[in-house]
Amino acid sequence: MALLRPPAGEVPTYLDGDGVTWIRGRAEWAPQMSFRQLADPGQVEALAGAPEGLGFVDCWAWEDEAAGRVRARVFAPAFGIEEDEATGAAAVRLVSRLGRPLTIRQGAGSLLRARPGPDGAAEVGGEVVLDQVRDYPV
Repeated sequence: MALLRPPAGEVPTYLDGDGVTWIRGRAEWAPQMSFRQLADPGQVEALAGAPEGLGFVDCWAWEDEAAGRVRARVFAPAFGIEEDEATGAAAVRLVSRLGRPLTIRQGAGSLLRARPGPDGAAEVGGEVVLDQVRDYPV
């Protein structure tokens, strides 16, 4: 197990036997954001940006509630980010809110796994592929 050391504190990270990289954090370490549960994944797909003028929002819907599959898109215009394609902070907060393992299809092609962790923590794992590089304002 290795540690990341962001301003929030030490974040354990590890590789499981399936080759998935995981981090463990606490919801309260993640930035505050709004959540909007929509009726179906098609409504999530149809969003043109953050609804209601929200500055940081996770819009999500169940793809298959019994299986824990979610379709989500995260918009953060308050931070100069039109849409975040794979937001670990949003996954940590969502799995903490729902209290159950999730598979989150986010952005155009991200698939995040999230599950409740020990002592009130949450774990987020996944595999990523670099498909573009973006510059963000500082």
